[in-house]
Amino acid sequence: MGTELQIRPYEPRDRAALRQICCDTADAGQPVEKFFPNREVFADLLTNYYTEFEPQSTFVADNGGEVVGYTTGCLDTKRFLRTMKRRIVPAIFFKALVRGVLWHPQTVRLLRANLGLWLKSGHRTGPALDDYPAHLHVNVRQGFRGQKVGQRLVEKFCQRALAAAVRGVHAGVSAENAQARHFFQGLGFVELHREARMRKPDGSGDILYTILYGKRFD
Repeated sequence: MGTELQIRPYEPRDRAALRQICCDTADAGQPVEKFFPNREVFADLLTNYYTEFEPQSTFVADNGGEVVGYTTGCLDTKRFLRTMKRRIVPAIFFKALVRGVLWHPQTVRLLRANLGLWLKSGHRTGPALDDYPAHLHVNVRQGFRGQKVGQRLVEKFCQRALAAAVRGVHAGVSAENAQARHFFQGLGFVELHREARMRKPDGSGDILYTILYGKRFD
């Protein structure tokens, strides 16, 4: 890591790099193609709220002009859920329909494996949003991990949340990702809740879980 690395606010020129890192690290650090066929649709789903509706809560790690990591965040998860439902998901569904993503064999396998699980579980229960109203995601490119880049990104978002008098923040981590779990625990986050995320589309029936970690500021 060079001495030029800085954590700075997101700018529109960072959008392509942020989306690439998102897709390159989608599956516990592995590329999105491992389970989903279209990067554009996936990136829309995971990043559009943060870059289009609340960019002031997004920060990037800039290494001499190259974006090598980011944290996307939201100070009010209830607002995020409303915006996703009304503005973002309908547009993504239309794009996926037009591009044929919905009937791609990989998508079909994913839906067959998970539709029942997702319908049964309903919307995400998550943590108590009155206590942990903010949330964040953090991703760092290979070659820059283990150098406290992720820590600096999370701390930057937490500073913003504190300045806005937010009571707490939460983040979701794959239960299989021991490194990510240790990362958040080391930053003072505590486990709040576990939920079924998806069933593997490989026919095994194995269910993958997400652990929600939270940190209070008061």
